[in-house]
Amino acid sequence: MTGLLTGLGLAGAAGFNAWAVLHLAQGLYRLLPQEFPGSAAALLGSQTVFSFALVLFLTEFVITKIPMLDRFWELAQTLLRPVVGAVLAISSVPSTSFPGRVAVGLAGAAATLAAHVTKSTTRLESTAATSGWTHLALSLSEDIVAVVLATLVFFVPWVTALFLAGLLVVLATHLPRVKRALAVLFFRLQHPRRRIKTAGV
Repeated sequence: MTGLLTGLGLAGAAGFNAWAVLHLAQGLYRLLPQEFPGSAAALLGSQTVFSFALVLFLTEFVITKIPMLDRFWELAQTLLRPVVGAVLAISSVPSTSFPGRVAVGLAGAAATLAAHVTKSTTRLESTAATSGWTHLALSLSEDIVAVVLATLVFFVPWVTALFLAGLLVVLATHLPRVKRALAVLFFRLQHPRRRIKTAGV
């Protein structure tokens, strides 16, 4: 159970910044390899994965600070972050049967996606309220939250239960906003910043 909580916690943190969390997990794997007994753990020690994650981390650090470009990045990350979450979850849970690994991977991907959707909703709501002026501060806070949360759930796994429960409550109680944010993210609705500019013309 501890391994599952750790894996789901790391996966959830990856929803805020997958590449920062992946780098943290790689460092922890090198220091405490016994804490990653899963079948995907070898990926955490891969130099290729490390280099790939580093490039994406640096790219994300820059792009998410730039209004409008961040929207395209977030759209791409909707597919990539859950993959990282699945890898982190499978790496943290002792090897089981193939169906068991699939179940753990899907749970990890779901945790990542839930956090990612929450993050995207918050970002778009902030854009609408401030016309994008808080963009840099919000982006930096997301990076910090990702690393702090990942560190916390690794050393105190039961925090994962509180985090995931809180995440579900937030998503359930703000469902209309979440749906609107997803519609904007997938270009089905106009970006709130563009609506503000149009209204001001």
